[in-house]
Amino acid sequence: MRGKTRSFPTCPRRRAVARGAALALAVAALAWTASSSAEETQPSAERIKAAAEEFDRGRRAYLAKDFEQAAGHFENAFRDAPSKETLRLAIRARRDAKQPARAATLAALAEEKYGSDAQTAQLVNETLAETSAQLSEYVVQCAAPCTIAADSRVVSQSDALRHRVFLDPGVHDLGVSFQQGGSVSKRVEAPKGTSTSLAFEPPPAPRPTSAPTAAPVAATPSTTVTTSPPNEKPLGPAVFFIATGVTVAAGAATIVSGIATQNDPGPDAVRRGCVGQGESCALYQRGQDAETRTNVLLGVTVGAAVVTAVIGVFYTQWTSATSTSSASSSPPARLIRSSTSSSGASIRVSPFGLSGRF
Repeated sequence: MRGKTRSFPTCPRRRAVARGAALALAVAALAWTASSSAEETQPSAERIKAAAEEFDRGRRAYLAKDFEQAAGHFENAFRDAPSKETLRLAIRARRDAKQPARAATLAALAEEKYGSDAQTAQLVNETLAETSAQLSEYVVQCAAPCTIAADSRVVSQSDALRHRVFLDPGVHDLGVSFQQGGSVSKRVEAPKGTSTSLAFEPPPAPRPTSAPTAAPVAATPSTTVTTSPPNEKPLGPAVFFIATGVTVAAGAATIVSGIATQNDPGPDAVRRGCVGQGESCALYQRGQDAETRTNVLLGVTVGAAVVTAVIGVFYTQWTSATSTSSASSSPPARLIRSSTSSSGASIRVSPFGLSGRF
């Protein structure tokens, strides 16, 4: 009986188990490497897990001969959980991807961090001997921890004060980003087979900007802004009219009192009734009291007239223009009525006032 060879398809479940086992081994290896290295800060469990996932992607990409993709995953794994094994795989992947500048830059980093490791030192020497003559080396010194980018691609693996970067011959834009904030850039022309030192300092902190001031708004030609004049006088016209009324009333009372003084008892009655009695005569005394009353009213009228004039001129704010009539050039006629008694009493009445004498 002839035997037959049968091929069995790979079980997806077995592939998943194998993949999980590989990932677990990668996590264990990275965790052991990170914990055994005295030069590196112990990464967190989350970063170790992320590094293991990147490492597994890089391994599968490398087996698929996608060397550039594999190198990117190995570099990501190194950033999350630095180890010499991961860095060596990244160097080999860059060499296989025909990217000598990136491979030499990683080799310079491996020489600085793991130069005492025999396997790492051998790979570093091979890589630099193979590529350094074709490249341009830049030793970058930063005044504060920084990262380096060449032509918008990050070429450093962490923030540091010193970096060795290899570039292909030609013109490149170097970008330096500082950990404390800020960045600077420099365009360089990289000649083949040379080494150049560069130094960078963080840019000065930006000055605090003041709040912008509002620009004045210009009035349009068609807009007219009018403002009322300030009210410099405290009283309105009503006060002046009230004062005028008081003055007129006082003047009327003065006129009435003057007429009464002249007629009650009157000069004729005093002359007839006070013959031979002198100033002690009752009629004379009554006439003198009337004269005093009239003089008091006259003083009140004059005072009210003065106050009214002051209010009208100096303290009244007139809100509308008033037309003024021209005064007559001739003075008003004065009416003087005199009467003399035997005792020498006389009374004078005029529109400006009234005065009497006995």
